[in-house]
Amino acid sequence: MGMWGSNYRSSSSSFDMSHPSSRSNNPNPNNYLVVKAEEHNGVLILMIRYPDCNNYEGNKILVFERGVTLINIINQKVIDPHFSTNSNYHSPIARFEPTDRGWNWAISFSKMM
Repeated sequence: MGMWGSNYRSSSSSFDMSHPSSRSNNPNPNNYLVVKAEEHNGVLILMIRYPDCNNYEGNKILVFERGVTLINIINQKVIDPHFSTNSNYHSPIARFEPTDRGWNWAISFSKMM
């Protein structure tokens, strides 16, 4: 069992693929709706709904590093919820369960940065 436990599964970011394939389990980074956006301590927190994603009704809570704005994210046209090191796109630095509890954890996390 690794650091994340036996149930940890990694998903790839579409930002890291030269030819993204059709992945039925992962959200389509081009098909999303920004449900909620807040900034705390200069850190952007988003609730995104991916209609083609099944888990948690397609909702994801994403946290972006300090200085990344909602305008930056919207202007890049795609929002992939997976972590990526591709410097051409802003990707989240943290994700939380898409619940009220997860939203509050994201706010607490942003205040520690």
